[in-house]
Amino acid sequence: MDDPRFWQAALLIAAPLCFWFGFRKLRLARLIDDTPVSRIRSAAQGYVELSGVARMSDGQATIAPLSRLPCAWWMYRIERRVGSGRDARWDTISRGVSVAPFELVDATGSCHVGPTGADVRPGRRDSWRGSLPWPTAPGGGRRDFGLDIGEYRYTEHRINNGEQVSVIGEFRTLGGVDGAEPTVEVMRLLSEWKRDQAALLERFDANHDGVLSQDEWDRARAAARAQIGQQAPRAAAPAENIVVKPVDGRPFLIAATRLEALARRSRMAAAAALLGFVAAVTALAFIWFGHARD
Repeated sequence: MDDPRFWQAALLIAAPLCFWFGFRKLRLARLIDDTPVSRIRSAAQGYVELSGVARMSDGQATIAPLSRLPCAWWMYRIERRVGSGRDARWDTISRGVSVAPFELVDATGSCHVGPTGADVRPGRRDSWRGSLPWPTAPGGGRRDFGLDIGEYRYTEHRINNGEQVSVIGEFRTLGGVDGAEPTVEVMRLLSEWKRDQAALLERFDANHDGVLSQDEWDRARAAARAQIGQQAPRAAAPAENIVVKPVDGRPFLIAATRLEALARRSRMAAAAALLGFVAAVTALAFIWFGHARD
């Protein structure tokens, strides 16, 4: 640790990381500040910010895998503790994230939100431990209060039904008087399939873990698209709104928090990271000049 080359290498890594992190956080804060909030009914096609209440799509229950609680969106991670003492660590053995659309409702209307590819900041986080690779009951295992109990740790993030949510992404209107687009029909067919969760899992849950992964859900969507393609075209369907990941690479954000508070925290994190960058560069300069004098 006293070798100057070690600190040079560490600072050479830390400086660009701090700069990148600070720039990313500053960009997020600017994005939130510069994107005005729109009403769903009057939202323009393209990049928008919407705020409303999250609802399960078409009133159908999306069940969080670990807690078995109904919600609009979920993400989970299961870890196993390996080693002991100072060598102990947590290895992830299973993880998953919801890709099913949910509804966003404000005072003027509603739209679907397709969370695939989004940076999601959920409002609810539960963490507990147990002795089994998968919790067998709601909240299975004992709550983690810092005690060393259970070799498995379960962590679940959720956006609950009825929770206030803000979304920044690409707003599109599908279907309408010119006839239904395939995407609308696919979403409807998937909604029908979701009503029978057992049949849906039996058909597409390839690893039989009780949860559709991203790849498995992609296969379900492909099957729905293929089925819709074989059906006779329909004359017309009501227009439906959806917010998805922008095709031009701009950020796609779903946050169960006030965006003003998120922007403020992002600016503070950016300032701290940029101070870290300046400190790392200054320390590198001292090491190099000191080495040059020697």
